[in-house]
Amino acid sequence: MYITTIKAADQEMVAFTAGDQAISVHKAAAHHGREAVAAAPDTLLGIIEAGPDTWAELENFYDEFRSGELPADGEGKWWWQNADVTFRPPIIPRKNPWVVGANYYQHLANGFARIPRPAIAPPHVEYFTKAVNSIIGHDDDIVYDKRATRTVDYELELAVVIGKPGKDVPVADAYDWVFGYTVANDVSARELQLGHQQYHRGKSQDGFCPLGPVIATPRDCGDPNQLRMRQWVNGELRQDWPVGDMIYKIDKLIEVLSQGMTIEPGEIIICGTGPGVGFEQLPQSWLQHGDVLEAEISRIGLLRNTIKMAGYA
Repeated sequence: MYITTIKAADQEMVAFTAGDQAISVHKAAAHHGREAVAAAPDTLLGIIEAGPDTWAELENFYDEFRSGELPADGEGKWWWQNADVTFRPPIIPRKNPWVVGANYYQHLANGFARIPRPAIAPPHVEYFTKAVNSIIGHDDDIVYDKRATRTVDYELELAVVIGKPGKDVPVADAYDWVFGYTVANDVSARELQLGHQQYHRGKSQDGFCPLGPVIATPRDCGDPNQLRMRQWVNGELRQDWPVGDMIYKIDKLIEVLSQGMTIEPGEIIICGTGPGVGFEQLPQSWLQHGDVLEAEISRIGLLRNTIKMAGYA
């Protein structure tokens, strides 16, 4: 299923998407007499925390809307055109999102080529975090403050949403812990990232973690290693790379993160970016006021955001 959080009719609600339509899970369940679905938690994080039985109820209910043929008399009551709703971040996790650094060799090699110095794959998974308050949704503006940064960059990445609690998860079973996948843009203030010799502040400016527009569950997304990610800046293709080319695959990322530490439902792992970011360009190319980012991962969706400089309309 494709599930998210929208705002429609002045209400924020959990919704399915099917084609060009957004369907309120709870309003549609009430309309169709699906009591078990109507009784589900009213946030997507709550639904994830409720566990696999609730997910199965929703997956079955979603199947009723796959055709996209919805009754006209329900429009504006329990379903809307996507163009008529606001997509919010699908979930706001309870913890800061985890992000994996240096997880695509060609991105690493391109960056080191500027120094110049041979690129060496990291001997272990490199994790850092982005502040939870940096999360925004599809079509939200990424507003940067020029007092803090003038070197704003993009990084298209697959984001994994954890479905259940676990500790010391074995790599062979790691995919059982995945609720679904979404699109992330790891927006970065490069001079803060490099100047501080740590990533958190340069990655955590307000609005620097766009997510969405939907979460695709494994049944509909399929094998994430077979997906492709593409990012355009003002219509120019900048990133185009296979998701599965990671140095450390998703199962390894989950195994490492859960070693000695409990992972929880709704936690997000952002898996690293491929080549093509502005930092790698000669000359380097930073995002400017008015630039439009379109970040797409096949079988998940397209996340669009516009860069704005604080203080400018």
